[in-house]
Amino acid sequence: MVLSLFAASFALAENELNDTSNYKITVPQDNHKIAIVTASLQPIDRTFYMFRGANQLPKRWSTFVSNFQIIGEDKQLIPFTAMEDGSWQMSTLPQGRVTFSYQVNLEHEKYSWSGGVDGAAYSRDWGVFYTARSLFIVNGEERENINVEFDLPAHWQVTTPWERPGSETKRFIVPDYDNLSTSILFAGTHKQLSIKQGQFELLLALGGEEILAQEKEFVDMAQGVLQFYTDLMGGIPRLQIQDATIKSMVVINPSEKTDGEALGNNISILIEPDGDQMSQVIARFIFAHEFFHMWNGKSFTPQTDDTEWFKEGFTNYYTLKALHHIGYLNDESFLELLANFFYQKYDSDDGVGNLSMSNGELKHDHWELIYSGGMFVAIAQDMQIRSASNNEKSLDDMMRFMFDNYTDSSYNIGDVERALNMLNNDSQEDFFNRYIVGTERIPLAQYLELANIETIQDDGQTIFKIREEPDEDKSKIRSGFFDQ
Repeated sequence: MVLSLFAASFALAENELNDTSNYKITVPQDNHKIAIVTASLQPIDRTFYMFRGANQLPKRWSTFVSNFQIIGEDKQLIPFTAMEDGSWQMSTLPQGRVTFSYQVNLEHEKYSWSGGVDGAAYSRDWGVFYTARSLFIVNGEERENINVEFDLPAHWQVTTPWERPGSETKRFIVPDYDNLSTSILFAGTHKQLSIKQGQFELLLALGGEEILAQEKEFVDMAQGVLQFYTDLMGGIPRLQIQDATIKSMVVINPSEKTDGEALGNNISILIEPDGDQMSQVIARFIFAHEFFHMWNGKSFTPQTDDTEWFKEGFTNYYTLKALHHIGYLNDESFLELLANFFYQKYDSDDGVGNLSMSNGELKHDHWELIYSGGMFVAIAQDMQIRSASNNEKSLDDMMRFMFDNYTDSSYNIGDVERALNMLNNDSQEDFFNRYIVGTERIPLAQYLELANIETIQDDGQTIFKIREEPDEDKSKIRSGFFDQ
């Protein structure tokens, strides 16, 4: 079997230039839980490896790889050593191109994943999901224009964020390793949809009866959120990629647990079909949050971890505003989610009051401090700016300023503070020293009061509620808070 696979690899390599890499991924008709990969390339060094990830496993992604073989231009097997870190090292660097083949066994759901299997690989009756890092064995630190071809069961299609050459449907060109390492794909009988805005294209891959029954809702949500963010920021994302069209892919499938993960420009979401209302809201929130990172996080990026509160927390704030803008949340459900999820989590994090949210490296251990705390900084600053400027300025101006001024160079915490100084027409040094660099709790109720939103404690439960007494100035600020 191995030698027959190599014959297929040689067919890939014929008449190709020595600097190209070619991959063919085969999903057998009778067994969808394996992927057979054949490839050819000119080796740069002696080591074959897989991209970062699966660090909880001693051999990382290669835990799921079997039948790895390498053959040279003389059609002789090349000896190698399987290393403890999951890589493979040839005894010598061969001359000319080599071909190699291996099998990926789709058993990832048998293992525990800190970020969820949505960031690894899984199978469903209607197809298979792979992150590229779980599928590709590579050589060298960098390569460009990587050719990838698929051989799939009858009636299957494949959705990827890569460009197709010409009218081909199952062959793609990947710009480089950076793009490949953060890519995802779904192959099967799922439904693929495309939403375009100028030179930006959002690809949706929807699978399973439960998800397809909500197709219109997901499409309307994606279109609405894309339009909201584009209008807010003044344009589509500015990403440093070679393609004329910027592509982002979103895969949505049902699962036993709602979860989601972003890889590069792509988003993988699993939704519990019979989950409660909060589960459904969180699924939409994951999409809108990760999507806004195309601007805040990808178009303009931080220099160090001490501004993770800005990248994640401000993204949380605009995610809520986006879901309100498209009508998925109303005023009451917006405030309920703010209180019952974000404030509750903030209140329960033992890092709040003890650790600085500028310690961004803690964001996975203290999600509530960084994500919720950063969101409360955004709310506080927005309410403060609107109040000081008679609602003529807002945090929206801050986001556009960052988008316009830091897409060619990364920003630091001082840049964020100076931008907020300008909008407030006042120094924010004390605010930063107390709540961001310092460890004081953010007095959210004090800032919500500027929008005529009161904070009530009822049997240990925090409730945010719009005051019944009208206040014209505060009502204008509240409209801005809800993005009305």
